[in-house]
Amino acid sequence: MTTMFGLNAETFTGPIVVNRNGQTYNSDVTVTVTQQDNGLNTLVLQVPMFGTMTMTDVPAATSAGITTYNAVRDVNTNLGMMRTNLFARTVDGMMAANVSIPAQNATMWFNTVGDYFQLPNSNLEAWTNSNGEPDRWHGFKTATGMWAWAAPAALDKSEDIHDGATGQYSALITAKNALGTIANGTMTNGRLNAGSTSATSTSNNASMQESNGSDYYMPLYAKPDQFKVWLKYEQGAPVDTNRANVSVKTFNGTYYQEPCDKEYTNLTGSIVGGQIAPCGWTQFTFPFDYASYRPNHAITTAIFVTFSTNKNPGKGQAEDKLFIDDMELVYLADMIDLRYQGSTINGWDPAVTTYNIEVAGEPNLDDFAPDYDGESAVCTKSMEQNADGSYRIVISVVSADLQNATSYVINATVASSVNPGDVDESGVINITDVTLLINAVLNDNYSNINVANSDMNGDGLINITDVTQLITLVLSF
Repeated sequence: MTTMFGLNAETFTGPIVVNRNGQTYNSDVTVTVTQQDNGLNTLVLQVPMFGTMTMTDVPAATSAGITTYNAVRDVNTNLGMMRTNLFARTVDGMMAANVSIPAQNATMWFNTVGDYFQLPNSNLEAWTNSNGEPDRWHGFKTATGMWAWAAPAALDKSEDIHDGATGQYSALITAKNALGTIANGTMTNGRLNAGSTSATSTSNNASMQESNGSDYYMPLYAKPDQFKVWLKYEQGAPVDTNRANVSVKTFNGTYYQEPCDKEYTNLTGSIVGGQIAPCGWTQFTFPFDYASYRPNHAITTAIFVTFSTNKNPGKGQAEDKLFIDDMELVYLADMIDLRYQGSTINGWDPAVTTYNIEVAGEPNLDDFAPDYDGESAVCTKSMEQNADGSYRIVISVVSADLQNATSYVINATVASSVNPGDVDESGVINITDVTLLINAVLNDNYSNINVANSDMNGDGLINITDVTQLITLVLSF
């Protein structure tokens, strides 16, 4: 955080992808956000082709540490004054932003988040360890325990990859016959322990705890909603009931192991599913279950992932093989419903992001109630008044990793409060209103009447013409 002209300013530097008329341009740019004296913000973007773009009076909204900036402004660019749409969000010194200039058929994506909310070496391309294991992932080569010397080395680099893979390698775990027992191929981001010659002993396990050190511990900064991974499973000998296994747990960073040797109450979430039948390369998506673990009242600080060639210790076949590649933690942010004063916005459709409503007076942001998916998703609300007296309200739902976000714009027009003829503001138009208006005109004293309601013909003057129209109105009842 830096200070400019005595006001708070924050600078973000990172990659931007500009797509204009089907052509893509990549560059590193800087975005600066400066708070103005009036509480609004100035955003300055250094953008390829368009130059320095300055957007002023941008409202900000903050919830659960995430701040959103959403505005539509005329911005001076190298190509002239351009109508520009901005939707930016920040958290913990990181920014993701969408910018579009419709007249130039240009869209821009700026992102400094990187892999902060993902698993390290999730595409399994880094194999720099001297032990031959993928960086931040482990098999029996780095196992602890008195029988670690006898554990088979069954985690290897493979060039067998799926179509569209992000790199050239996958990880391969293979079940081996060790001392007359089938040892399942295993890969974990924790640490393996070979403590027994009995395959079913919980002394043979994968475990994680913060005190294990950074190489065997994986912090987590928000709760993901899904775990995606590409897998290929081949059996050494076909057994219909055998399944490979994927286990993903979120927990509070204190000791946890699988297979479990006791009931653990430090868990906060777990994927649903994880049993893999023989298959060619397939992308699997596993949702997380957090509700079942809320009674533990634990705080999520870590994520523990384990792959095995068989869901049951010692029950697989030698040469069972599980190939693993391209893991992804998915953070959702889907708006399900948006209500105003208890009722769903008229015409609500999650795919439609702009609505027009009429309100009785200045809108209250607390009257807008969204429902949305995403365990760690955040909703922010902001409002600005337009020159014509209407309001632009933005309700945004943002995933914890800033990558998935949607803004819903509500253009709110204040309904006219003028009731022509209701001179005394009683809610009823009758002879009393006629009498008051006649007296006001005769005495040229309008302090006891509602002037707006008395201007029957809307010409901005109160005179005998208005009296005549009011009498006609009362007689018509």
